[in-house]
Amino acid sequence: MGCMSVSELLRKSNQAQSIYVLISALLMIVALLFSRFLAKSLTYPLQRLRDSMSRVQEGHFDGADVEIDSENEIGSLTKSFNVMTHRIQDLMEQNVKEQEAKRKSELKALQSQINPHFLYNTLDSIIWMAEGRKYEEVVLMTASLARLLRQSISNEDEVVPLAREVEYAKGYLTIQKMRYKDKLEFEIDVEPSILNIPLIKLVLQPIIENAIYHGLKYKESKGLLQVKGFMKDGNAVLQVIDNGVGMDEETLSHIYDKHKVNYRSNGVGVYNVQQRLVLYYGKDYGIIYHSEKGKGTTASVVIPGIQEESHEKS
Repeated sequence: MGCMSVSELLRKSNQAQSIYVLISALLMIVALLFSRFLAKSLTYPLQRLRDSMSRVQEGHFDGADVEIDSENEIGSLTKSFNVMTHRIQDLMEQNVKEQEAKRKSELKALQSQINPHFLYNTLDSIIWMAEGRKYEEVVLMTASLARLLRQSISNEDEVVPLAREVEYAKGYLTIQKMRYKDKLEFEIDVEPSILNIPLIKLVLQPIIENAIYHGLKYKESKGLLQVKGFMKDGNAVLQVIDNGVGMDEETLSHIYDKHKVNYRSNGVGVYNVQQRLVLYYGKDYGIIYHSEKGKGTTASVVIPGIQEESHEKS
């Protein structure tokens, strides 16, 4: 009987140990699952926060907000991060608006200039023709000058269709041809496909003025000035070509220098035009000069053929 009792006790003891082992294993599994759940509940929000920070670091603010799942320290950190990204985005947008306003102000200031020397000479020519009873020429030159002045001082958008800029240049050339008579001829050949492309105003006229005063004025024989427009490699190109005296490499290397702006010959100046083009379209665009001493000069204005909506509405 005693032996059976010991055997029974040993059997029950083994059962109890098995139960203890099973319970311990279950508790360990539960603990592991709970620890994994706890770790995931802590690390997952931190991983989302880290990923969002990485996107913000690369400058991508869209969708940078991180969802707040809890009110603990991680939730507080996430909330602070969201507030910070919103503030940065607001400051960036404010800076863009301020830069845009500054750019427009600079463009309007540059565009408002017109060569006083040219204006004086044109008025002088009108008076001279009136005294000579050349009334038809007086009417033509006065009308052309009025169009030039309206374009220069108008408060309309800084950007106009390329066709209007060509018409403006034609009016200027008409006046200069009347002044220089047989010393100047001009031709305008612009492809119709580019006439509706937006162009900041008062670009062609200063370049033409520069070509006349520095290229054709000192030519002994009759000078020819050509204005051409076409598409090339996705860009719109406007060329002002003269067969004047040309420039040597030294003069050409200083064509964009600010101190070369000369109000006796070029009130707005090549420097001014180049600055405006780069300011509006970017450093990949502007004026490219090619010249050969004694043969003439070609100035090519290169602008995007397809422009963003912001440019078209600026």
